[in-house]
Amino acid sequence: MRWQIERFIFCERQQTLTNIESVKQLEPIAVELLAYFCRHTDQIISREQLIEHVWLGRVVTDNAVSKVITKLRKMLNDDAKKPKFIATFPKKGYKFIAKVGQIAEEQEQEQEQEQEQEQEQEQSNKKQHTETNFSANQATKNNFSAHYLILITVIIIVALASYWQINRIQPPITQVKALTRDSGRESRPQISPNNKYLAYIEVQNKKMRQWIKSLADETRIEVSHGEESNVWVDSVSWNSDGSKIIYLVTTPDSCRYFIREFNQMTLSEPKLIHNCPIGSYGKIAYTHDDNRVVYTENSGRNTPFTLFEMNLVTREKRKVNQPEVFLGGNSQFDLHPTENTLLISSPDKQQWEGFYSLNLDTDELVLLFKQDAYICCGRWSHSGKRVVLMGEHPATELVSYDLQGSDRRIVYSGSEQVNVPERHNNGKDYLFPLVKLNQNANLFNLTTQLKHNIAYSSVDDNLAVFSHHNNQIAYVSLSSGHEEIWLTDNSGKQRRKLTYFNDSRHYIDLLWSYSGKYLLALSLNEIHLIDSQTGISEPLKIPQVEIRAVSWKDNQTISYSTKTESGWRVNSYNINTHLMTSENASWSYIRYANAPDDILWLAQNGELFTGIEKVLITDKELLNTSLLTGRQFNLKKSGTNWAWQTRDKGKYQLMLKQQLNKPAKALLTTDSYHFDLSVNAVLYHSQKSLNADIYQTVSDR
Repeated sequence: MRWQIERFIFCERQQTLTNIESVKQLEPIAVELLAYFCRHTDQIISREQLIEHVWLGRVVTDNAVSKVITKLRKMLNDDAKKPKFIATFPKKGYKFIAKVGQIAEEQEQEQEQEQEQEQEQEQSNKKQHTETNFSANQATKNNFSAHYLILITVIIIVALASYWQINRIQPPITQVKALTRDSGRESRPQISPNNKYLAYIEVQNKKMRQWIKSLADETRIEVSHGEESNVWVDSVSWNSDGSKIIYLVTTPDSCRYFIREFNQMTLSEPKLIHNCPIGSYGKIAYTHDDNRVVYTENSGRNTPFTLFEMNLVTREKRKVNQPEVFLGGNSQFDLHPTENTLLISSPDKQQWEGFYSLNLDTDELVLLFKQDAYICCGRWSHSGKRVVLMGEHPATELVSYDLQGSDRRIVYSGSEQVNVPERHNNGKDYLFPLVKLNQNANLFNLTTQLKHNIAYSSVDDNLAVFSHHNNQIAYVSLSSGHEEIWLTDNSGKQRRKLTYFNDSRHYIDLLWSYSGKYLLALSLNEIHLIDSQTGISEPLKIPQVEIRAVSWKDNQTISYSTKTESGWRVNSYNINTHLMTSENASWSYIRYANAPDDILWLAQNGELFTGIEKVLITDKELLNTSLLTGRQFNLKKSGTNWAWQTRDKGKYQLMLKQQLNKPAKALLTTDSYHFDLSVNAVLYHSQKSLNADIYQTVSDR
């Protein structure tokens, strides 16, 4: 049996571990252990299980098992402290966390046949060399036969090798090169049809700019629409010969699409082609017909996107056939490299990401496949026979699937976060931003007005929340390479990792139970219950849908809202009985709290109430606040303190109102939608650094 383990090929029969650099010979017990791991990936396997199934019940010490584990890690270049292959779970066992794929049996047979043919050729050469006593005629005859046999053998070997080369599992492209090194955050790369120019956006100093860069001499020009800081230029697309670009320009009060002619780093004056609704930050792209474009727009801020096609000659537009709209809608699409067919990435009601093919000429929409994962933004491969996209969270890979969502292959694997990919026009490579984010969690004391770091690793530390029973704080960190929950105290000096998920989960909200026994973690379409002592988690037995405004009603009951035909409806779930009930239909969201006076109620008609007695709020500042940010409550109350965040130019402003009917004050500038409030402190997040450069794969195929 042969296995693909990340970048390694593991052959049980030959007892070898092969990558691009070397072929390593494994000892028999290491072969048995690695084979067992390959057959039982993502399972915690105890030492007792290993002794029973790998050592076949022989009497061995724990130290003997550890030695083989250590040797295997060394062969895989694995780090026990930051594992990518074998993760240790203290007092529980081991888990093989690498991506593993079995290589088809026919591929093994083909390689073996190739080796046998090579051996036959060597034997034939030896036999020919020793038959020197025959007569000249016989020798000539034998030489002819031997040459004929060698020729046939070579043809067979070449054919088999070609077949193997075409059909083998391709190793990931590990070589990349940077195309931008600007000081801001670059994204959305588009290579011109002649491969000479790169269009991309850069976000820096709270402004988004569109640039076109010459790849030959590094000169660049800005696609400018004024120097005002509130003008953002975005979403460039080249026409078929690179003589025109089409793009989006937005301000707080406008949304417009323009066309400009392009000739050797010179741009013509912009020509307006379409006014989109204010707050609609969509995408536009040429089709294979330069007179037809596809674009997205919504009806305003925080509404889902819809796909349209426009004829640039007649200015007629039509809504194309597309998936039903959920969450952000149909904002992501890609044009097939040779056909007038779109690949649409769109979430469904369960929040599964679906990938659809839309023929723009016939309007035929076909579902290709769906995935229950935190992924985004599929693109056609160069052949149009596969889908390329970011890997699962934390998205350090580019991966591709066939059009049925199977045959997963790694296109690129690295250590930093990959963003939305695009095809290079050279027919084999891909462009993508690599993102470096360092976000810290901080505590601000409302009494002393002092602040200090709570979590400050070199990566993303987020979702920091106060406990209710002591001075503990929980937060989510990527410091181990995966999202894990960590615990610390209010000083931030006593940190420890609580969980050992080692998977691709992604949380968007985190809450303590009032007793401190559990943590609740909200993912894309599930709520997970996590034991605060053991770190063991389990999903609640509720349907996979979009979930908002999660809170603890009491220590056994969870409250959350889901969408119905008439609006958002509050539900309750008992973690002991697993029974789910619906709250009074007059409420769309409820934020329960440990102190009854801190409960917030939002009615279907938009009225806001507080406390167990449901006192109507009339304060104008609070009524003008966006009560939800994404999936969680933006407004929080603790005693007489009210806190919320407003967003401006890519930053959040944390506002504090210490008493009703008194003006609020700006407390802090933050870099995350998430914050938490206690009686005398606030938890918030700040970016120490955020940078993104555009890279290109360098393929030799």
